Amino acid sequence: MPVRSPGFGARRRFGQNFLVNEGAIERLVAAFAPRSDDLVLEVGPGKGALTRRLAGRVAALAAVEIDRGLAALLRDTLAAGAPEGRLVIVEGDILEIDVGALLATLGAREGRPARVIANLPYNIATGVILRLLRESRLLEDLLVMVQREVAARILSPPGQKTYGGLSVLCQAFSRAESVLRLGPGSFRPRPRVDSEAIRLTLRDPGGTASRAPQALSDLLRVAFEQRRKTLLNNLIRLPAPGGSLGASGAAALIRRARLDPGSRPEAVPVEGFLALLDAWRSAEGI
Repeated sequence: MPVRSPGFGARRRFGQNFLVNEGAIERLVAAFAPRSDDLVLEVGPGKGALTRRLAGRVAALAAVEIDRGLAALLRDTLAAGAPEGRLVIVEGDILEIDVGALLATLGAREGRPARVIANLPYNIATGVILRLLRESRLLEDLLVMVQREVAARILSPPGQKTYGGLSVLCQAFSRAESVLRLGPGSFRPRPRVDSEAIRLTLRDPGGTASRAPQALSDLLRVAFEQRRKTLLNNLIRLPAPGGSLGASGAAALIRRARLDPGSRPEAVPVEGFLALLDAWRSAEGI
């Protein structure tokens, strides 16, 4: 049965599609498997379908909502009755908030990471995921609902048309898996596409990707800028002191990473890009 929450309609400018399928909500919560000592960050709580099921079952929950009216609704209906510090409603844009500072207020730190659950607006899903991955040292896992097409890109293995920079970034930071697929009827208003919940379990917080997330993003942007070109032809535009690497610099970088310069970027595995990143950082002092 759908969940009914009167009084607040979806706002197109925020890309809101509220999850209303009761069975799907319960399955998501079960997949998330909240624990009594969990520190949880929820992004885009909307009308609180997930929030009200988690707030009493975890140690602390911070829900970030950009919609002022919905944030006020959640404060009045949920946060007001919760024990102090157990549920905090944060009104703001997750892309502009200092996520590290917010996680710290929950008590998250290396050794005691937080967890994330989110039904993400399609128009910002990729940006939010990449923003959160930058805080990988403070996170244990992310369970996020995204557009099916975005999920396919995140989960894609090398050699597929869907494999690209997003695939590499997510898989460099985490182990990605599909949890649940939902049709448009599970949401109000109905989106035009299917949705999929994926789990990103963070790994290697001290590894290559987490040491230089911006450098990895820069590398992947250049590597996949023109997919039909070879790795060598793309990487000649990689930044270097005084300009770009050029053909000889790119060739040397690829040799140090032990990759084939004639490969297409979609054929290079995640480990290959991490080797490229190490070689580039070593050469340029990044």
